[in-house]
Amino acid sequence: MNWTTVETWAWRCLMPALLVGGTWASSCILLAAVARFVSWRQRHPEEGWSWSMGSLWCLAYFGLQLVGGLWSDNAEAWRFSLEVKSSLWVLPLLAAMPGRPLSRDFWWSVGWSVSAYLLWRLLRAGWWHATEGDASQWQYARFAGDVHPTYLSLHAAVAWVGCGGQWAQRRWLSWAVTVLVAVSLGLMGSKAGIFAAAGVAMLALAFPLLWGQAEGKTKPQVAVFLALLTLSGWGASRQRFAEMGTAAAAVQSDAAPVQSSSAGRIAVWRASAEIIARHPLGVGTGDVTDALMSVYQRDGIAYASERRLNPHNQWLQAGVAFGWPGMLLLTLLLGWWFRMGWRRRHQWVLLCVCLVCMHALVESVLEVQRGVVFILWLFVATESALRDPSRA
Repeated sequence: MNWTTVETWAWRCLMPALLVGGTWASSCILLAAVARFVSWRQRHPEEGWSWSMGSLWCLAYFGLQLVGGLWSDNAEAWRFSLEVKSSLWVLPLLAAMPGRPLSRDFWWSVGWSVSAYLLWRLLRAGWWHATEGDASQWQYARFAGDVHPTYLSLHAAVAWVGCGGQWAQRRWLSWAVTVLVAVSLGLMGSKAGIFAAAGVAMLALAFPLLWGQAEGKTKPQVAVFLALLTLSGWGASRQRFAEMGTAAAAVQSDAAPVQSSSAGRIAVWRASAEIIARHPLGVGTGDVTDALMSVYQRDGIAYASERRLNPHNQWLQAGVAFGWPGMLLLTLLLGWWFRMGWRRRHQWVLLCVCLVCMHALVESVLEVQRGVVFILWLFVATESALRDPSRA
């Protein structure tokens, strides 16, 4: 058996597994781990493992998850958290193990899988509209399907960033993906996803000016992306953007009603900040939701308590769980990733870490598998590419 081939296809099946959900993603990672280990032992057992500071930050952050159970009352939630976040140690471990770089498989899997998924959702929505007269399939969660629109927006934006430079070099295909992703992001209507995608598109224009490089997205391609994103987002999701007015009211007054996701975020951010102020070392890995629920119920925030909302900000999530040390370690992890890309002047690395950071500001992106597995996989793929660009 060719274990390298097995590993290749295990990695390439990981993105479809994330889109499907459930235990399939864990199964793909397990198969990739077995294949990589056997291949290493058979072909180059004398080769040493290659650790980077970025991988060590990931392991340290998982260590906080592990140690945080020592002062958690909810042991079941702690164990579930460790299961969900196991990628924080598994993927850096596999990246350090000698073997083929992961970059090419990451971009191949993400690019083709996300494009196929978005195309299927477009065709499904069109068929449903034509046969049932139901236009709701074009919008938000009904368009995104079983994948949360915010996480699918992150996946789609990363696929667009890599198209033309990493996974599909043909010009016509790069343009097709630009149109597909821009229109789909607008239909999904994730405010965080749309703002983040627009932000990295503008950064894609700025990097050549800063560095005097012509590589990356062309100006016409970025302009078309922004135009289609704006038109599709306004046409399909303008009511969701109108909700942002409720967030402004929530900022101005604690007594403002919380009746939308935008105002709900303001409420949970306030609650999280209060807990961090009272617990500078956090409440523990398993007690985050329980601590927040006590504040929601005390203040009568029904919108948040009924949905058992987490902090919806990865820094605040780390702060509630582990206090200031957790927020510092998360900053070091993401900051190291950004610094690595900046020093090497890799535009797509910088754009991807900016995408992750912008989503992390409004979502607890490391708390579900479609976030943590995808982001850690992206992280180790970029490390692989920067460590050995000739083999990426």
